[in-house]
Amino acid sequence: MSRKATVTKPQTLQPPLTPSAELQLLNVFVGKWPTQGLSYGSGQSKENPYDSPVRWIGAETYEWLPGGFFLVRHFNGQIGDLPMSGIETIGYDAVSQTYSSQIFDNYGRIHLGQRTIRDGVWSSSIGTEYRTTYTFRNDGNNLATHWEWLDGDDWSVLTDSEGTKVN
Repeated sequence: MSRKATVTKPQTLQPPLTPSAELQLLNVFVGKWPTQGLSYGSGQSKENPYDSPVRWIGAETYEWLPGGFFLVRHFNGQIGDLPMSGIETIGYDAVSQTYSSQIFDNYGRIHLGQRTIRDGVWSSSIGTEYRTTYTFRNDGNNLATHWEWLDGDDWSVLTDSEGTKVN
């Protein structure tokens, strides 16, 4: 007796015609953001987390991939003598109702994270090591970013920066 093989056709993906309202909340990031600030990760002590500041200058550009379902951030900068660059992709998963991100940097690291928004303030967790707060001011044209890193059992400030949207 012979058996007939059953072939199943792959499902055709049918994305929504327009990005969700949750994705549209990310529009506040879209644009070019020259940034500057201070980094405290080198020479830092728990007694004074603002010891040994190092100047940070850079630029970030956020733009939508075609279709508007993923936001891409390109970043380039200098922390003291240390170059820093990379990309981040940010999307929204309607099933889990979470914003997720992947960061790839010039040191070969890949960081997985999540973003949340509450009362107009965005926060992100990047793995279990870093967390960030993004606060927009001046009708969304100024962005203050505060980074922290897990130092043993305590969170310590890593960087504070300011950016002004140029387009």
